[in-house]
Amino acid sequence: MVQAKRPLALVTGAGRSIGRSIAQALHERGYAVAVTDFDEESAGMLAGELSPDGGSARAYRLDVSSASSIARVFESVEREMGDIDVLINNAGVYPSRPALEMSEEEWDQVMDTNLKGTFFCSQALARSLVKRGAGGSIVNIASTSAFSARTGVAHYGASKAGVVMLTKSLAQEFGPLGIRVNAVAPGLVEVREGLVSPAYRDQISTVIPSGRIGTPDDIVGVVAFLLTSDASYVNGECIVIDGGFLTGRFVQRAAARTA
Repeated sequence: MVQAKRPLALVTGAGRSIGRSIAQALHERGYAVAVTDFDEESAGMLAGELSPDGGSARAYRLDVSSASSIARVFESVEREMGDIDVLINNAGVYPSRPALEMSEEEWDQVMDTNLKGTFFCSQALARSLVKRGAGGSIVNIASTSAFSARTGVAHYGASKAGVVMLTKSLAQEFGPLGIRVNAVAPGLVEVREGLVSPAYRDQISTVIPSGRIGTPDDIVGVVAFLLTSDASYVNGECIVIDGGFLTGRFVQRAAARTA
């Protein structure tokens, strides 16, 4: 059993990318962390790095597209680590496919992972909190694709727009129960060094008012804030973290070039 002094956070999709950075940051901030991921090996590697003895971090294989998998993992986490206090719904997939070529299987994979998983994980935590008479916090990882359409990812954009509205709906239902539900919408983020070519980085940076591509550190600070008492009156919000990209600067520059 994890030490009672550490609040317990469950992070989905924590084996890599933004989810990994969130799990690391929360552990550094004093949380015990249930590191969950579809890839059990990557989850195990991170949990081992955070807590070699398993006292404040453990790994679990979680398929968020399956309600039964969610139920089993939440039960295991609470049995082995204690009561879950906060949830980060980060797990997601981002396959590219033109709408004319998209199959039902591809559509369902994205919706089941990105939207269905967010709902049923949130439901699982809320049920546990209500049963205990406790409050808690949920942060969903949305995307600027919820607000700005992009070709080839109609399923992804629709799923993330759904996450934003789900956040608001759950905030209304769970708020009176002492449970806050918020979201963050990252823009372009270089999840690991070298992933983006220098030429592309320079090009895309010219259309982001902040003048650079985001990093995982830009995301984790906002997520951590939303879990604190400083954000106790923030509920049902989606905070965009994109360096100002959605302000329309790109549209203005494109118009200037074609004028």
